[in-house]
Amino acid sequence: MPRTRKATLGALGATLCATALVGTAGTAHAQDDNGVAKKSATDIANRAVSAFNDARSLHVTTERTGSGLSRTDVTSLDVSADRDNNCVGTVGFAADGGSLEVIRHADKMWVKANAEWLRNNLPSDQSKDVQKLEGKFLQGTAQDKGLSDLARLCSINEFRDTLKDATSLGNLKKGSETTADGKPVIDVTSKHNGVDMTLSVSTQGKPFPVRATSKGDGDSQTTNFTFDQPVPDKTPPAGETVPWGG
Repeated sequence: MPRTRKATLGALGATLCATALVGTAGTAHAQDDNGVAKKSATDIANRAVSAFNDARSLHVTTERTGSGLSRTDVTSLDVSADRDNNCVGTVGFAADGGSLEVIRHADKMWVKANAEWLRNNLPSDQSKDVQKLEGKFLQGTAQDKGLSDLARLCSINEFRDTLKDATSLGNLKKGSETTADGKPVIDVTSKHNGVDMTLSVSTQGKPFPVRATSKGDGDSQTTNFTFDQPVPDKTPPAGETVPWGG
């Protein structure tokens, strides 16, 4: 594989996953009171994690703002993924950092970077390759170096585990009943290392998380989820792909 392709995506995964997998949210499937608002803060959080774990698919959107963000920082995320490791998503970066499109079908992966991202990440002596790669999907597998970290974006368990970690830090406090995206929820709040987090959990139907927000040190993030909806079926045509290992 040309070293250009390894250089462009090889270091992306750690930054991407650390930024994108912070918050969570969801929707209720029924209109019945699930009784979660009467539980303790810890019990509410545990029930949200359990409901998340039972979901067959999810759709997550995240928006992040901050005064100190660089073009390597993720500021937007829109991903749909299911338990069969099918996934479609887009990732946007701060400033003029560009964006990525990610598609996964089981073990197969496709990643397309736009011109801004390619210009920012290709070595200067490889700038001519922007035209070669723009509009093309790099095709490989979820095990390929440089793609394996991106594959984590398509894992429901990664999002769930991040939620679980965030709610297991202690200092959980039960907030008030309110609404998020027009849905009745109960808030659970916490503070850790100067970051204030609010998790809004549905009080109707399954106690899915509906929204999570975090604020601290000039950086804020809001994430929303819906659950158990089909993942769009997308496969890049052969003419728009470039072999990752070729």
